Amino acid sequence: MALLTDFGTEDVYVGVMKAVILSEAPETHLLDLTHQVAPGDVVGAAFRLWQAAPYLPKGVVVLAVVDPGVGTRRRAIALELDGLRCVGPDNGIFTYLLATRRLSALVELTPPPSGVSNTFHGRDLFAAAAARLCSGSPLKRLGEPAADPVLLPLPRLSVDRASIGGEIIAIDRFGNAITSIGAIRTAEEGIALTPWLPGCAEARLSGVGFHVALSTGESVPLARTFGDVPKGDALTYVGSDGLMEIAVNGGRAADVLGISIADPVELQAL
Repeated sequence: MALLTDFGTEDVYVGVMKAVILSEAPETHLLDLTHQVAPGDVVGAAFRLWQAAPYLPKGVVVLAVVDPGVGTRRRAIALELDGLRCVGPDNGIFTYLLATRRLSALVELTPPPSGVSNTFHGRDLFAAAAARLCSGSPLKRLGEPAADPVLLPLPRLSVDRASIGGEIIAIDRFGNAITSIGAIRTAEEGIALTPWLPGCAEARLSGVGFHVALSTGESVPLARTFGDVPKGDALTYVGSDGLMEIAVNGGRAADVLGISIADPVELQAL
């Protein structure tokens, strides 16, 4: 079972949720995806889930608890996406997975007879449901069928003959800026884009060199890896997720370049 929360790694709340799972499903193998999502950052959590999903074994249970709406009327859900079973709040945290995987089942969780805390659904509702899945219970037994999960707006990704436009969707702990532009590959007389999100056509740009125009007015060259530019210089490259990233060799791009999440970016030929 894979666990993602906005509680700190050593937080007692994480330990309590793990204890609930192991009490009901003691043979469960627990994998901590991350506990470094900023408190209440549903958008960041949705992206981190998308990053991790391709490497999770089929049939794994994902418990995702980033839940600023805990105790409100927001639904608690469990869903299955191409063999990946997920449990968490219906607040958009599964947006990127829903955009890139096939939804085969969705239920609204039935609260346990003992009731739930107004402020700790991670323990009383989500961990308990995840434990039942880990112990072999089918998803349909966790609650009533549901529809129309909450979706966050997808990031910008636009194409034309001269450029590919996107936005910064995440800043990693090194200060690198991950954009919505991807996946880029070398093509005849230029580069080609295969969109990773729905609703955008493939694109091809002709040229022998490319750069990214930032909202600050700066231009950052497209390179292969950090060592292709001198230390202290900025570069754009295709990161390990297949998305275009902006970095500074030996520095924090977010600080050096003054860029942040939601800033527009545009890939252009030189």
